[in-house]
Amino acid sequence: MEDTDSQSPPVEHDTAQASRIRTIDPSEAVTAVAIVLGILGGAIGVVFTFVLADASSVGSWIAYCLIAALAGGSAGIVVGGMFGAIFAVTRGTTVPAHSDRQG
Repeated sequence: MEDTDSQSPPVEHDTAQASRIRTIDPSEAVTAVAIVLGILGGAIGVVFTFVLADASSVGSWIAYCLIAALAGGSAGIVVGGMFGAIFAVTRGTTVPAHSDRQG
């Protein structure tokens, strides 16, 4: 059988307006900056452990590096989350709620 249902034409979006409006989701900004600074903080913790630690054995070096990576990473996540939140609040816009319900 032949399909006789008519389909609505595709909706064309105004590309000029879409390129001007930038929406920053606060949760994405917080997460992205926290991940980046967390990794950076962990790496800095390990590097400074090699420079400053006075370990007597390989096991001590490994333990110190693990502790420094966890401490530096968690500090980086906290600071990154704070900077991400500040960035999201100052540059972001509120996304309007979208409802697909009809009737």
